Amino acid sequence: MILAKKVRLIPTPEQEKVLRNHAGAARFAYNYCKRMSDRYYKLFGKSVSQLALQKRFTKIKKRKRYEWLNNINAQVPKQASKDFDKARKHSFKKYKNSYHTSYKSKKDLMQGFYANYERLIIGKKVVHIQSIGEVKTSQQLPRNKKSSNPRVTFDGRHWWISVGFEESFEAQELTNESIGVDVGLKDLFVASNGMKERNINKDAKVKKLLKRKKSAQRDMSRRFKKGVKIQSAGYEKAKAEHLRLSRKITNIRNNHIHQATAKLVKTKPM
Repeated sequence: MILAKKVRLIPTPEQEKVLRNHAGAARFAYNYCKRMSDRYYKLFGKSVSQLALQKRFTKIKKRKRYEWLNNINAQVPKQASKDFDKARKHSFKKYKNSYHTSYKSKKDLMQGFYANYERLIIGKKVVHIQSIGEVKTSQQLPRNKKSSNPRVTFDGRHWWISVGFEESFEAQELTNESIGVDVGLKDLFVASNGMKERNINKDAKVKKLLKRKKSAQRDMSRRFKKGVKIQSAGYEKAKAEHLRLSRKITNIRNNHIHQATAKLVKTKPM
């Protein structure tokens, strides 16, 4: 079984600059593949292969205006093209065309890129990422274990790395009980065995945070100036506050869901 572990990175200012460049390159490669794919589909009525997109992207790195891509680890745009291909296949499966894939933007809350797992070295509260170097981590990642699909992400304030590790678990003896779960609005869920979990959104703490988030959003809207490339310091301050509150609310909700589902799973139903 693959168990994912996510920890916060603590990069130096120089490393953070390189991380941003790699995230930007991944976004650029993804958008380039989408643009070329849409153009090809419009002209010929069929999809261009992921390998062809990847080869075409490699060629543009030779152009002077794209020289900056030569400072980026080659695995980053390569994986970005694979990520686009995966999104495109999902679009074809659901909508019978690739037009429902979206472009990535600098304004997206989440930014990130793939890190080469073959060159990922985990040390004592540090992780060596190819082309980035040795970056400190807030917690210890498992060592001497096979890793898979490392991803570096930025949530607007902090950098994170998530890595999958192969884990072996002992088989659990299950009960013969079957549990039905009704997910609702009043409660998170009500189970047929009488187990009930509250809706965290109704807690006073979350309500207060949501109110502050709404206030920060209004502040952003009030300070935003249309047609201006660089917004005021007040706008950026309100934006940072909105981002911080959004992240805090998301973490509270996710933590509550994880605890509730863990409690349910521990009953070991069949």
